[in-house]
Amino acid sequence: MRRSNRGFTLIEIMIVIAIIGIVITIGYPSLTEYVKKGRRTEVAGLLSEQAQILERFYSKNNVYTNAIGLSAGNDFYTITPTLTDQTFLLTATRKAGSSMASDKCGDFTLTNTGVRSMVNATAGQTTKSCWGR
Repeated sequence: MRRSNRGFTLIEIMIVIAIIGIVITIGYPSLTEYVKKGRRTEVAGLLSEQAQILERFYSKNNVYTNAIGLSAGNDFYTITPTLTDQTFLLTATRKAGSSMASDKCGDFTLTNTGVRSMVNATAGQTTKSCWGR
């Protein structure tokens, strides 16, 4: 009788493990950046939403001060409003200890005139690449 060996050799298993390791090494930074891009888009949306709330409040009260219903942010950014009677500045600051703490786009700001900018961003980052618009 002929006996047939079935299964994998140690070398075949090691080759598969090496290939998986290479794929993970190459793919992980891309995945991490993709997740961060989604979180930046989320905070940009939150800032725009807060600006709309402030504009509705302003249209009813003719001032931005004492506006209600503003969000404090999310798990990755803290949103801080700076309100005067005729202007506002919304700042989304990265939370220490979160995965966004060292993000290359830094902190986001939005003014009542619609000016979007970044604070503490890595050199070479543009508003368009970080805000996604």
